[in-house]
Amino acid sequence: MEEAPEDVENFSLQLETKQLGELQESRNELLGRVQNLKKDLQDWRSKLDTQVKNYRSELGDLRKTLNTEVDSLRTEFQELRSTLRQQLDATASLAATEGDADK
Repeated sequence: MEEAPEDVENFSLQLETKQLGELQESRNELLGRVQNLKKDLQDWRSKLDTQVKNYRSELGDLRKTLNTEVDSLRTEFQELRSTLRQQLDATASLAATEGDADK
């Protein structure tokens, strides 16, 4: 019993339709996965951008604080140097006065 050409053609068409449907379903799944990956990447970039902005802001604040501290220490050091100079001058003056008195 031989199959009629119509039956073979019909079976072939059904097979192709089934395969095409499977391919379309696979394509749709892959597109969905790609879209999810794109969204995940966009979310990750957004979070990373936010973290970078926060870190830059914190670094800016730390830099300002550090500069303020350095300026404060510089001023304090200059005041100490000035006080030390005055004390050395006073000591030298006293030593000179005592040296004159001994003569």
